[in-house]
Amino acid sequence: MFSEQELKYYRSLEIYERSQKLVKQLFQNQLDKGNHNYLDHLQHVSQDFSSNRKKSMALLHDVLEDTPLTKDDLRLLGYDEEFILVLDLLTNTYETYDEYIEHLLDANNKDAFEIKMKDLLHNMDLTRVKEICQKDLRRTEKYIRAYLRIIEKLESDKNVR
Repeated sequence: MFSEQELKYYRSLEIYERSQKLVKQLFQNQLDKGNHNYLDHLQHVSQDFSSNRKKSMALLHDVLEDTPLTKDDLRLLGYDEEFILVLDLLTNTYETYDEYIEHLLDANNKDAFEIKMKDLLHNMDLTRVKEICQKDLRRTEKYIRAYLRIIEKLESDKNVR
């Protein structure tokens, strides 16, 4: 996917700058469900985290699901296994959304939980949609259930790491 020169360039960048440049390249011209620039969603999800590492995870939370980028590409770009694990946990490859959330909960990964909660909160913001329809309401209900399940897990399980 990337030339050796591109890989060298990306690896030379600090993690957050690298992640910003990657999402700009990978998501350029993509729109979200509300017909807004998809980069705005990624920026929104990442903005409240304090560390550049977590900001980068949040920026890249959809790359494995919505772009041709692979885990091997991420390794070549200089991301470590723990970082890639979080992105993998945030990737829905399951037949149902409930299966995906169950897998996420079973993984017990606090970084993945916190990023998913920010993602869900932004996705539940119906002001981003021009005209709200039944499909939007059903999707939002699904996201509310997932959000509450993650909060329950965080509150009830002192072993979340």
